[in-house]
Amino acid sequence: MINARFVFLAILIILSNISVAQEDSAKLMEEVVVTATRKSEQNKDLPYSVALINTNESDKRVSRTLPESLIGVPGVFIQKTNHGGGSPFIRGLTGNQTLLMVDGVRLNNSISRYGPNQYLTLVDNLIVEKIEVVKGTGSVQYGSDALTGVINVITRSQEFTQQSTWKGRLTSRFTGFEMEKTARPEISYSNKKFAFMAGLSKKSFGDLRGGDTTRFQNPSGYGELAWDTKAKWDLGSNAVMTISYQSLKQSNVPIYHKYSLENYALNNADPLKRGFGYVNFKKTFNSDVFKSLTAFVSEQDISELRNSRKNGSSILRVEHDRVFTLGGGLDFLTDFFKGWSANSGVEIYSDKIMSSRIDQDINSGVEVSKRGLYPNGATYRNAAIYTLHHFRLNRFMFEAGGRYNLYRIGITDTTLGGVLLTPTALVFQGGIGYSLSKNITVYGNISNGYRAPNVDDMGTLGIVDFRYEIPAYDLKPERSTNYEAGLKWVTKKVSGSIGIFNTSLSNLITRVKTQEMLYGYSVYKKQNVEKGYIQGWEFQSLIKVTKLFNVNMSITSLYGQSITKNEPLRRIPPVNGQAGLQYQKKNIRAGFIYDFAASQHRLAQGDKDDNRIPKGGTPGFQLLNVYSGIEYKTMVLRLYLNNIFNSDYRTHGSGINGMGRSISATLVLNFEHLSNKNK
Repeated sequence: MINARFVFLAILIILSNISVAQEDSAKLMEEVVVTATRKSEQNKDLPYSVALINTNESDKRVSRTLPESLIGVPGVFIQKTNHGGGSPFIRGLTGNQTLLMVDGVRLNNSISRYGPNQYLTLVDNLIVEKIEVVKGTGSVQYGSDALTGVINVITRSQEFTQQSTWKGRLTSRFTGFEMEKTARPEISYSNKKFAFMAGLSKKSFGDLRGGDTTRFQNPSGYGELAWDTKAKWDLGSNAVMTISYQSLKQSNVPIYHKYSLENYALNNADPLKRGFGYVNFKKTFNSDVFKSLTAFVSEQDISELRNSRKNGSSILRVEHDRVFTLGGGLDFLTDFFKGWSANSGVEIYSDKIMSSRIDQDINSGVEVSKRGLYPNGATYRNAAIYTLHHFRLNRFMFEAGGRYNLYRIGITDTTLGGVLLTPTALVFQGGIGYSLSKNITVYGNISNGYRAPNVDDMGTLGIVDFRYEIPAYDLKPERSTNYEAGLKWVTKKVSGSIGIFNTSLSNLITRVKTQEMLYGYSVYKKQNVEKGYIQGWEFQSLIKVTKLFNVNMSITSLYGQSITKNEPLRRIPPVNGQAGLQYQKKNIRAGFIYDFAASQHRLAQGDKDDNRIPKGGTPGFQLLNVYSGIEYKTMVLRLYLNNIFNSDYRTHGSGINGMGRSISATLVLNFEHLSNKNK
């Protein structure tokens, strides 16, 4: 439980109006979201828990990476295996048990790992418009992996303009002690029928400097280069086409705890790359029944080259994993009659996995090719059909839907030969909301979730984290059932929400320790053997105290238990939250942000075996940060003082300590040219 110091400080912060800064609270709660229902709806009208992070909010923190933009979001907790990582937990689950998307397209693929991973850092945070986090639902809307929720990253677009317009922007950022140097130029053009933007981000991250006793954590720094482009065409007849491509490459990303805890001379990803492109077509119909058709095709290519060598060894291991994904889908929005509409559609995704390993003797130069971490040439395909229905009747709102998914997984094993699996999943959801008044809504929902076994579950062979894994080919989908009830309130000065929830988990795929040992590591195999549950509550409140001051506080509490093992579930985050104060007058903004987490001593045996978690559990922490910003004509300057008291801390399950006292700054220069001639 959270100790008395946290309670005292939280009360003191509220009384002192020190809380997370927000804009007009009612405006934020009334923002339109699409992820929860595949249809534009106001947050306050949804019978689900939804969090929104717009650029105005993420810019305050001068967030270094996309996962760091999610710090402080109720129900979300960020774990960092290394400085180049950042894995979001949604209500206690992470990795391939949490669905990540970009512009409505799946980021997860068939080698997304169980437990923390770094994939969300492969999206450039400087191209993000907003992030929608949907908690307690998502499998019916988007398929596998959404056991407790979905994170949908929505990237920026240039809008159509009546007048031909050229715009430019130059963003530069730095953090003290050479922990970050970033530069991003971008350009955009728009007229009545066409809009285009493109940008290039160059980032250099030095070794991460921890708090008062940790200092520099070497090696932890890395480089990053990204570029992106997006274009939209108004095709006429209420049809719009969007084409987008994003590319990001990280270089020499050290896995810090391998150096500090596992006697490695070398352990890094170099390079780690992601390419992602899609074409989206949307047409609106002038019909009483058929309202719109949305179609997309996408491709994604994620490649990871890992190099490792232990101290005292002459063997350099080079592993290369690559997964290429093609996707596509259709979604129809239909109005049956007033108050009843539905989104129905189909989706298809197909993965091709390439995996290799070479062991090279650095003394003799002799190279030996071996099986990669995954079966080379494995394929993973899934097809789905879904329907989501939206009902509005006086003060009532209803959401209900179902999805059927069929998978075809092909693996060639050196021992078993060809292995073909065809798991299926059928899931449902339902939610109800009732407006007690114009400003207060009570809601409840029940939602099934599932995660189909992927190639990482079935085909892994080799060292992963601190264990050695062997393949498993008889796995079934993991299952969850989410129950939630809550309250949302919205006025001109106060808004917020509170929710309580329980997630039952069954058929969980877990690593089971065998009696074998290989290369000094215990050998594990995955099996569907575990049942458990996660229960908890979330609270957030946003208050417009005066015209100049805004106040907020958020807190999340989770309790996870394995029924099968009669012990805590792995990696459950401790009680955590955020609070602060914002002052804003015209173009000036300043405030405090206070992040806190209680200690976590409830550990599963897997946590106790994890060398990233201190013996006895992870200590709690309290951080005070200060930010300010000013806009003057075409210039924006933002300053952020991190961790004022230079506290030494680590988020639960992380392999590296958090940033110590330092200053970050962002300078943005905007340019615009309007043409006198319309096109």
